[in-house]
Amino acid sequence: MKLNAELAHHSKSWFKPLTFHWLQSRYVSLFFVLVMAAIGYRLAPADMILGDYTASLNVLLPGQTLTADFPFTLEDVTGDPITLTTQHGSYQLLLQGADRVGYRLGERLTFRLQVLDSTGEILPLTLDEASAALTGPEYDQVLPAIQQEDGWLVFSMRLPYKAKITLGLLFLVAGLWLTELMPLAAAAFLIPIVTVVAGVTEADAILQPFSHPIIVLFLGGFLMAEGMRRTGVDRLIALRILRRASSKPAVLMLTMMGLTAFLSMWMSNTASVAIIIPIALAVVDRIPAEVGQTGFRRALILGVAYAATIGGIGSAIGTPANILAMTFLNDFTGTNLAFIDWFAYGLPLVILMIPLIWLYLILVFRVRTSKLGNTFSDDIYHSELEKSGPMNRDQRLLLLVFAAVIALWLTEQWHGIPTAIVALAGAFVLFFSRIIQEEDLKRINWNALLTFGGGLAIGAILVTSGVSDWVALQLTALATLPPLLVIFLVAALTLLTGAFISNTACAAMLIPLAIPLAQILHLDPRLLVAVVAIASSIDFALVVGTPPTMMAYSTGFFSTGDIFKRGAILDLIGLLLLSFGVIWIWQVLGIVTIQ
Repeated sequence: MKLNAELAHHSKSWFKPLTFHWLQSRYVSLFFVLVMAAIGYRLAPADMILGDYTASLNVLLPGQTLTADFPFTLEDVTGDPITLTTQHGSYQLLLQGADRVGYRLGERLTFRLQVLDSTGEILPLTLDEASAALTGPEYDQVLPAIQQEDGWLVFSMRLPYKAKITLGLLFLVAGLWLTELMPLAAAAFLIPIVTVVAGVTEADAILQPFSHPIIVLFLGGFLMAEGMRRTGVDRLIALRILRRASSKPAVLMLTMMGLTAFLSMWMSNTASVAIIIPIALAVVDRIPAEVGQTGFRRALILGVAYAATIGGIGSAIGTPANILAMTFLNDFTGTNLAFIDWFAYGLPLVILMIPLIWLYLILVFRVRTSKLGNTFSDDIYHSELEKSGPMNRDQRLLLLVFAAVIALWLTEQWHGIPTAIVALAGAFVLFFSRIIQEEDLKRINWNALLTFGGGLAIGAILVTSGVSDWVALQLTALATLPPLLVIFLVAALTLLTGAFISNTACAAMLIPLAIPLAQILHLDPRLLVAVVAIASSIDFALVVGTPPTMMAYSTGFFSTGDIFKRGAILDLIGLLLLSFGVIWIWQVLGIVTIQ
């Protein structure tokens, strides 16, 4: 409780020196948020006008360019598919699409092109050899081919529908999340309010994300974590593992970091740090001064905080950004990722980064590796274990329920029970056995759940309103850059954004943009979305970047400058490792493709 109080205090005092002073005034902050909303509204495309449009296609062949036009009408209803044939010398161009396209939320304009040679054989084309220019009443847009399908080149985009309201709303909510003018959840309430009042979507559709199955999954996870806290199982497990750890400071530190990372995979990173840091402080208090207590203490506290941040990347439930990535990939790309599938994306970075962070902190703080004595671990942990006493009935039952829930999560593809239902079942058993009580519901992080729901809602409306497609089309110049450089730039932008707002908010804003951007740049959407989700969670430099870093700062052993100097280098290491290392592991595992 003391640590939490210090955290609350320092989170307020920290904001002053590291952010613009003019944001501290409530009225100036409000003005800043409104300006952001106006900028978003101004940048977005206007609604399209009903009427006749033409898609003018160009096919670049050696020594010549083939052209063809595909006319269509934008109106209230969608028409029938048609096929148009254009003869161009010895080549024949086939165009297929709807002659009338309905203009409403979520409507997708799709047409495809095929070229036949003089013998009637399909001419194989690459995505870069064809492009389309859409023109119509006050409208002009270049549209690249995004997919090859049975000899056809497919052109597709969601039509911008009330995009100005949607992008203005995104900037408005982002401004509120950045300035923390109000609680994050309260800012999320604006999403359904504005979209329904402005006629962008119906109430049922925009409110559905707030009760999405992954919200229920996290609710069940929070309740089980609360059960672990109430029974003391989490601390008991940590103490018993650490009791068997080496008494060498460096090895002990690596053990604590690994344990923290593992706990962070199954509970909030804040909770995992809250468990381990008090134990870590007790450890360093017993270390002789000649061993280098100060350096080891600082390295250990930062190591635990950074391990909690990186550990959450490892599992689907470890951080909301992971499950957001899975949800949007499943909903908008036809991917079918289950709970167990995320381990292949997240664990490689965790396994690589934990030793790198450990080694970096060992060197920076000059931690000695001399042994502290055979009785060191027993002296520290024995008294703590004595206070806990033998494992009781509630603790054993909670461990049994927790193990069963994890087993069912990992085997979802075999039994077919959704992870959210499994989480609810686990929470129900804990309530029924009175391991958790009604008052534990009050301790649930409802702010995080509602913010998460808001993130899902704004992400979905960004996609269906066509804003994400429009933003991606403005970035087609990135196609001239090497794919690995594009991935690095996207990861860097995500990390920078996530440093100033929550990783949930960051992922909710950028993942919907990553999907069409990947299609337009001819990248695997799974690759770019996973990079965005993970990059949103690897900021170590700013105290406000993640709650574990803030908790390390709240111990009073560091200044903001200390953390920034150490964390900025780790940010760069994380970016480089993710962009140029981990993605190749993904390719070897067969979960992404890299061109």
